[in-house]
Amino acid sequence: HGENHSAVTQKRLVGFYRACAAHGITVPDTYIVPSTYRDAKSCAVATRQLLALPQRPTCIIFPDDFSALGGYNALSEAGLSIPEDISVMGYDGIYLSRVVKPSLVTYQQNTKSLGRLAADKLIELIEHPRVTLPEQIRVSGKLLDGGSVRIL
Repeated sequence: HGENHSAVTQKRLVGFYRACAAHGITVPDTYIVPSTYRDAKSCAVATRQLLALPQRPTCIIFPDDFSALGGYNALSEAGLSIPEDISVMGYDGIYLSRVVKPSLVTYQQNTKSLGRLAADKLIELIEHPRVTLPEQIRVSGKLLDGGSVRIL
């Protein structure tokens, strides 16, 4: 995961643990490794740490697609094949996730809608500060299919 101090990181971790619990999956603490967002080198180091475990994970979910590229490199250096030996997922849906081989399974946010809603809420707050409250709005994204995950 990304930096511990990030609110985004905490929300992603809670969502991850909830989804795992809902499916009866227990994740060992050693499988949750901090790294840095958008840093392929630190994610390569984190990937090597996971690969050194006595029982390595069967799938690694990276904090973002750019970081997943570092994971791809570390897995290749270890002689492992994606997805035959280990599955890989990312988050963002950047262009590079579509052109690596195999293409990365990733969650793509709807950044256009996010930006539009954020601008609308900011304008509302500026124009009507006494009657505007902060609110949480969910904007759906989509899972981009790729060849980096092996379905059993």
